[in-house]
Amino acid sequence: MERFEIPLLFNEKPNWPILLDPPSLHYTSSAYMRANGDDPQPILKDRLILKPDIDLNRYRCHAVLDWIEVQIETIGVHQAINIQRFASKVLGDNRSASKVYVSGPTRNSGYSGSSFIIRLQQPEFRHLGFLCAELLKKYPTSARSIDDLAIAGIEVSVDFYVKNHAEMGSEAQNLLRWQMTEVLRRHLRPERSLTELEENQPRFFATVNGKSTSKSLVSKATAKASGKQRSEIQRLGLNERVLAPLRIGAHEQAPIDTTFYIGKKGSPVMLRVMDKTNDQRDPNLGTAVNLAPAECRSRIEVTFMKKPDEVGGPAAVELETLSDLVEYPLKTIRKLVFEFFYPTTNSDDELAHLSFPVNVTELDVFRLSGVYGLDRLQRSIAEISDRQYRKKEITTKPRPIGRKGKAVSFVELNRMIDRSLVRLSGDWVSS
Repeated sequence: MERFEIPLLFNEKPNWPILLDPPSLHYTSSAYMRANGDDPQPILKDRLILKPDIDLNRYRCHAVLDWIEVQIETIGVHQAINIQRFASKVLGDNRSASKVYVSGPTRNSGYSGSSFIIRLQQPEFRHLGFLCAELLKKYPTSARSIDDLAIAGIEVSVDFYVKNHAEMGSEAQNLLRWQMTEVLRRHLRPERSLTELEENQPRFFATVNGKSTSKSLVSKATAKASGKQRSEIQRLGLNERVLAPLRIGAHEQAPIDTTFYIGKKGSPVMLRVMDKTNDQRDPNLGTAVNLAPAECRSRIEVTFMKKPDEVGGPAAVELETLSDLVEYPLKTIRKLVFEFFYPTTNSDDELAHLSFPVNVTELDVFRLSGVYGLDRLQRSIAEISDRQYRKKEITTKPRPIGRKGKAVSFVELNRMIDRSLVRLSGDWVSS
């Protein structure tokens, strides 16, 4: 068993005592063995599994329904601001703490028409139903009941709070939170269909020369590939995109103090991972409210959003109308969006058979771009190897890479999230 550490990266260096070791996340590397003692799957034979030194029992996992959007098509023409005033009064009369926002079909403000999106922030089940019923009375629609109203969007978050924070110093509390944020980013690999399009691939903002700059976790650029690499890929009949993960300079480490995104803005499914230390952020004014130490947490959130005349968003997880929400098991979204893995690496050089030089190792890639970047590297190598085998340039047939690739389920973390989503489903119906 070997140990190594990954220093944590920040855009703005935190105030950290010089006598303490710099913030980092430690890992152990050991031979992969199945929990039941059986031989590993052929694709994982003789591989090393990398596990972070993090005690999940030191965290409280809590899932929340941040907001839900309902689409209403009125028979008459109305102004969004008038509907919002009416909806706010209904909630206020019922002593609801929820806030409501009303916009047009493209979520545009100042809208006047007959197609509206009603967003309820921090919704409660009973208040959502009562509000929708009152809206249908006030603004007639073709819907027979509130059950028929379409869900236009929904956002679910899973928060990790440091337990017993009051019993430890701020440095210890911050370090534990930063380490969890790093684990969430580094080990997250959602369903591959969510990252197939280049614009949906993981990205973040980093400070470069004093400016906030958007960066991809794994760059798609191949301009720095050598002539030898390009000619070999062309000879094999492959797309040059397979070259991008083979260059160590294409891989980046995301800073702790920035939001990590999967899915472009406005796409049907969007994921975000963050070290949440403030709230009520206004990007236009550059203002935010700092959270109390007890409220600071590591957060991963997903937004399912429907666009006009498009299929997807909530419907992708079978949330089409309000009736679907009544007994919906929120745990079902976890494998699609909140799936975490341990990486595995090979102690031998898997790159030796490539007919062109590369400057990466599996461990170096994981140190930067985590499980996602390592999976990209391994799939590129597999694609090249398969083509070499078909051309009879190598004798050993490569093993096909399945959905999990060469990663292993991070069972403990996945189960922790499952339990929080099950609790949320029960709490939501009883709220």
